[in-house]
Amino acid sequence: MSTKYEEILVVTYRLFAEVGIEKTSMSRIAKELGISKPAIYYYFPSKGALINTLFDFLMKEIQFQNFFNQEEYTPHNIRQKLIVDGHAMIKQQAADPHYEKVMSEYYALSAKETKFAIELKHVLHIYLEGFTRLLELAVAADLIDRKDVHLRAQFLTLIVDGLDKYTDKEYNVDPSEIWTFAVHSALKN
Repeated sequence: MSTKYEEILVVTYRLFAEVGIEKTSMSRIAKELGISKPAIYYYFPSKGALINTLFDFLMKEIQFQNFFNQEEYTPHNIRQKLIVDGHAMIKQQAADPHYEKVMSEYYALSAKETKFAIELKHVLHIYLEGFTRLLELAVAADLIDRKDVHLRAQFLTLIVDGLDKYTDKEYNVDPSEIWTFAVHSALKN
């Protein structure tokens, strides 16, 4: 991957957060980079291609297995491991000053364009499957009943999804405390 390609993506990502996807023009990206607009088209044939490329990158970054490595979980460490891994996920996303706003832009775009809605739904489905597999370990540790696995996996998935949408400073919530509370709630008998 060329450096210019990466620079275009970084600047576009920042602009999507600052002014929104709709208001980010190819001309503005070029101006920010100090290059000509045709130079951007060398790497991305359209603004749509740039939007799709950044979306695909984000979808790879937020995959379940990037935060919750099932191989590291046992019936004995599931509660603490879920808490630690969730906190690491929250910390990583909070370290990116643009993440939350860019994700909000893509959520808004998903209301208009089915392709984005389908992919966002797919990511949540992967979280649901992942939490379901992990919570089977909680059954083995007698932390929950087997009949409750799917419901509790849905609960954790909704919490992860909500943390993406409602943790910015205007909501005055502590995502780490919410996650810890959610894990303890999900693992009660």
